[in-house]
Amino acid sequence: MRSWLRLRWRALRRLLSPDGFALATIWVQLAAIFVGSALLILFMSLLIGDLSTSYRWFADPSSYADAEGWAQLLFGLVQVLFGLILFSFIISVLSASLEQLIERIKGGTLPYRKSGHLLIVNYNVKLPLILDEINLRAQRLERTEDVVLLFPDRATVDQFCEHMEAERWRQLQIYVRQGDLLHWHTYEKLGALKALGLVILAPEDEPDEFARDNRNLKILTALINEQTFMHHLLERQAAKSPVKCSIELSNQTYSRDIALALTAVQGGSLFAVTTPGDVIGSVLARSMVDIVYYKAFFELLSFHAWNVQFVDPAAVGLEQRAPGVAFEQLMLGIQGGTLVGYSRLDRYGHFDLSLCPFGEAMQAHDWLIVVTRDQRKLRYVAPAAQAESQTDIAAIRVPSEIVNRRLCVIGSTWPVAALEHFIDQPSRDFLHAAHFDFDDPQRYFEPEFVASLRIENYDHIVINLPDELGFRLTLLLLSASEADDPFLEAIITVLTDPVIEELLNKNVRYRNTVLSHKLAAKYIAQLSFQKNLEKFFAELAMPSGVEFNLLNIGEHIPAELVTDEARLRRLLAARKLVYLGAVGSSRKVHFDDGHLAGARQLLVLGHGTV
Repeated sequence: MRSWLRLRWRALRRLLSPDGFALATIWVQLAAIFVGSALLILFMSLLIGDLSTSYRWFADPSSYADAEGWAQLLFGLVQVLFGLILFSFIISVLSASLEQLIERIKGGTLPYRKSGHLLIVNYNVKLPLILDEINLRAQRLERTEDVVLLFPDRATVDQFCEHMEAERWRQLQIYVRQGDLLHWHTYEKLGALKALGLVILAPEDEPDEFARDNRNLKILTALINEQTFMHHLLERQAAKSPVKCSIELSNQTYSRDIALALTAVQGGSLFAVTTPGDVIGSVLARSMVDIVYYKAFFELLSFHAWNVQFVDPAAVGLEQRAPGVAFEQLMLGIQGGTLVGYSRLDRYGHFDLSLCPFGEAMQAHDWLIVVTRDQRKLRYVAPAAQAESQTDIAAIRVPSEIVNRRLCVIGSTWPVAALEHFIDQPSRDFLHAAHFDFDDPQRYFEPEFVASLRIENYDHIVINLPDELGFRLTLLLLSASEADDPFLEAIITVLTDPVIEELLNKNVRYRNTVLSHKLAAKYIAQLSFQKNLEKFFAELAMPSGVEFNLLNIGEHIPAELVTDEARLRRLLAARKLVYLGAVGSSRKVHFDDGHLAGARQLLVLGHGTV
């Protein structure tokens, strides 16, 4: 008891000192002022005459006019002066506290106390694009999403807030915070244990890939070293409602391996790892072979149009009709979208999938993987049995995913090694001779080199240069061509800056842009809400297993068979292919029905050459 009293007395003495009072919280400061005021009113009441007069003169100086006698005049004046001083203290404390609160809000040091939010760590140029996608999702669901942005310093907070466009993200409530990224308390203060997802972006302010990876690996290590956080992730995983965690790293293989090893659990990993060379790298490589693949992935990775949904069979009326029904029958009966496979849990409780499982019936606890514009419009209607001509079925040829192309690649800004997985050996040999990567940028603009691009009759000319250089060379090629010149169809420009993309796309001569950062942002945004999509898109993007393929009408499928969507689906299903959409002369993929007239190609999903 005596030691407790000593501690309280010591705290009181510290509070009464100037430093102690200045460093105390606003509530302690106000309590000290009010207690001091009460004591002063009580003491002065003994000198003035009564308690009510003492309080009146303390709170209302104008009441001092009623003072009578020398005692009230003298001590009343002291009471009025003390009242003015202490009320000034209260106003000063409240004013300083409000200024401090505003400064903490601007500086991003306030805690976040709600739940169900998305926590994004670090800043890079993809962040605004990711917020665009999250805003589209929220708009589509007609709700507001909370997004907490965590940056390492005040300068980054100020820079982001200065350029933040509130009108651009109307459906988002954005909270900008700063803190020590290597300390668990920072994440705990921002509700990491109550977050829907956690995204760690590659920091833009680091000088090179090694430094960027190192910072993110340090952040990852700090998180998994906290047992509370790890237990939380494992519990959510066991409850089949995992926290959607992802980390962005460079192409350095060992960085990815380290991240996966740090977050490994039986049968999988708690964090999805995104790198330029994985799904996005393969998509870009396929886009260089044919721009249609880029447009297909770009659409499916968006929240505003056709995308991939995991659907409970009961939601489309399959409670009693699913057992024993083969995949192709379910696919032909789904209306409002296209069934592409089943999703299920493996024996470790981790997500697994089965794409294009022709002949396989849905298991008891499977969910449907559907490409749809609106999940609410999906329904199942048992299809009528209709036999198709074996001659018509045999007339459909499926090309190999390995194609022959005369490709020219200018520059090496984006890795092109994955491109070789999608072309045959003669095309690889041709590409090695037609890959131009000059030390002197002026060589790209020499008349002889520019003229050779047209003379060689390449299938595609991929401009894979830094944005400013690629923009200039693209403009040069456009300016030397007429608006209807077929040569323009061959030009594909790989960019990272969406502003340059917009400038080019508004040019009437321009045709094809591949925007790597925007594609990566869409992918990261999708993983933030559906971690299962990592495995789905990895399966489609990699050069093995189930993948997209293009059937040229008149070459791989007779034109007379491409007239009715329902019959076309049956014919392709007989060849173990899933019909996704039609590709018109603009090279845009139409996933909805009604676009077969004038189509040049069909986008299908299958296991390769049948």
